[in-house]
Amino acid sequence: MGVAPVKRLSTGAEAIGRGAAEGGVSLVSGRPCSPPLAAVLAAAACEGVRTERAPSERAAAVAALGASLAGARALAVLSGLEGAADALHAAALAGAAGGLVVLAMDDPGLALGPVRSDSRALARALELPCLEPSDARECLAQLAAALELSERWATPVVLRVTARLLLEARPIELGAPAPRPAAGLRRDRARRVLVAEHGGTLAARLEERLGQLAAEGVDSALNRVELRSRALGVVTSGPTYQYVREALPEASTLKLGLSFPLPSELVRDFARAVDRVAVVEEMEPVLESEVRAAGIPCRGKDGLPRLGELSPELVGWALSGVARPARPEPPAPPRPREACPGCPRRALFQALKRARAGVVADLACSAPGVFPPLAVVDAALAPGAAPALAHGAAAVLGPRVRGRLVALTSEESFLHSGALALAQAAEDGHGAVVVLEDGAAPPGERRADLAQLARALGAARVREVQVGELAACEAALREELAASGLSVLVARGRCPAGARSGAPFRVAPERCNRCGACLRLGCPALAEGTAAMAIDGPRCAGCGLCAQVCRAGAIARGEARA
Repeated sequence: MGVAPVKRLSTGAEAIGRGAAEGGVSLVSGRPCSPPLAAVLAAAACEGVRTERAPSERAAAVAALGASLAGARALAVLSGLEGAADALHAAALAGAAGGLVVLAMDDPGLALGPVRSDSRALARALELPCLEPSDARECLAQLAAALELSERWATPVVLRVTARLLLEARPIELGAPAPRPAAGLRRDRARRVLVAEHGGTLAARLEERLGQLAAEGVDSALNRVELRSRALGVVTSGPTYQYVREALPEASTLKLGLSFPLPSELVRDFARAVDRVAVVEEMEPVLESEVRAAGIPCRGKDGLPRLGELSPELVGWALSGVARPARPEPPAPPRPREACPGCPRRALFQALKRARAGVVADLACSAPGVFPPLAVVDAALAPGAAPALAHGAAAVLGPRVRGRLVALTSEESFLHSGALALAQAAEDGHGAVVVLEDGAAPPGERRADLAQLARALGAARVREVQVGELAACEAALREELAASGLSVLVARGRCPAGARSGAPFRVAPERCNRCGACLRLGCPALAEGTAAMAIDGPRCAGCGLCAQVCRAGAIARGEARA
């Protein structure tokens, strides 16, 4: 008897990490700017694949391209394609040597941020083949297919996923990790040097490749026709396939695993086999537009929303003719944004609030500073944008601005793109305070010396402060706000994720006057008790910020953790 295959319950992120190992990927490069992407990088590292944390998505894509041109297989992990669009457009022309897959995560439900980016449309604009898995099993299988497709056609391939898909779990069948192919850089100046003299040939080769891929897609196992009832045929791709199967089990389906280039002949054959065609997709009507452009009548977004995630209920209401309930179930109340217990940003927010400065910040961990009780951040748009926003505002406001503007940016976001804005601000001499958050590096990871980097970029006034010392941090901030010209404040603090600063703090009820100063920090470990404020010991990170703001002296460090 043969050995039964080993199966494991895995999320989509874990399946991709496993697929990188089984596919012989030599390098995974990405920027872990959201939990699903961080999970992909962590999963690949746990599977023994070399994983690198890039300062920007463009850097991640170019590093993966470099590994591919050296003959190795590589995976770039991105939150969409827009941050690396220029590099990927060049990669489409230059092609790939080793298999090169670009994982692009979209967020139709806007759970991670307000930016609606549809990587399917960008993949078409960049002329890159696009694969769309529908569950964790297909994440594993389609990564292998994408690597093979990339090497056979000498092109980068986009593997488009959604945030929900990366976090949902399914059983996957494990294979053996593949050996990594030996790397070797081959000279091919006619393809790798993108000068005007080579442009016509490269563009013609790209168009020819896409045409051949579209023809191959007609018989590809990635695209699957499932004929059931003739009454309705649904063209779909990615996770929406699961919604269609649940909502309309009798409908025929054309599941496009390779959604670009569109296999038009396959869609036409499918349309002839059914009475009417509908296209079901989340976000923009990308597939619908291509199906209509191929001369195939279909129903699309006229019954389905562009905003938000789809669901089996929405698909069923749109296509089955069943009336939607007049009073649909209300959505779950949103979870309030809050910084982790012990987050050093909380001290910065408190100091900035007391200084009454105008604050622009980055996204991610700055989000809790937008909402009460902190409510200090006035604008937060994109990674690394804060220094440029403050510089531009200070340039036009001049002395009319009340106080001075503060740009709050993390080390990662600063290296992403904020460093160039700081260099420009130093050259132009406009007044703003740039606060660079310098978190302690995890074990085995080197980080930049932000103070030296700021001086190298031209900032003449640079000082460092420990954010855990609230009074000193506030005094330094007020001093820099009162100064003229560009100021850089390097705020040192330790991210509490996976660590504790020491013994938890406790409240002495007999001394607490219930003034609420500690609650205004917005720490999740603090709550209002019956007789006094209370601290949840297991959640307390031991930072001591609450003790610093308690004027009654009712908060002190308790016993050490067991």
